[in-house]
Amino acid sequence: MTEKLIKWIDRLSDIFAYLSAFLLIIIIILIVSNITLMSLTGKSIMITDEYSAYMFAGFVMFGLAYTLKNNGHIRINVLTSRMPPKVLKLFRYFADVVALALTVYIFYYSAYMVYQAYVYQMRSDTVAQTLLWIPQLVMPIGFFVLALQLVAEILKESVR
Repeated sequence: MTEKLIKWIDRLSDIFAYLSAFLLIIIIILIVSNITLMSLTGKSIMITDEYSAYMFAGFVMFGLAYTLKNNGHIRINVLTSRMPPKVLKLFRYFADVVALALTVYIFYYSAYMVYQAYVYQMRSDTVAQTLLWIPQLVMPIGFFVLALQLVAEILKESVR
């Protein structure tokens, strides 16, 4: 059961990594299109800056869990490189539990922020007048998937 759950979470992180890459491709297409249009006609796609920023936030948030899964987050190992294996295992377990608690905390408040933006129908102060809850939704989704990946990492640590 534990192995199936770990594999499912790892696959979910992979799916969100592909979504993250897709958003980066869309950002590139949007910016190149805007540059081309500006060069040829002197006119701009008015939403380029705003939507590129929204998609960049999605790119980052959707890539967090995959980065954790592949040990891509920056780690300072001055202390951990000198720890005996049993102490290191305990330290990693403790660090993952603390990270999970912080991630769940941030997930809750980012979901609350999205809820408030939805209830009050908050909009961007730009030409597009984007409903802010839509781009803000990437935050709780990203933190939720990161929390799941942290659970998988804790389970992996307990199996080892």
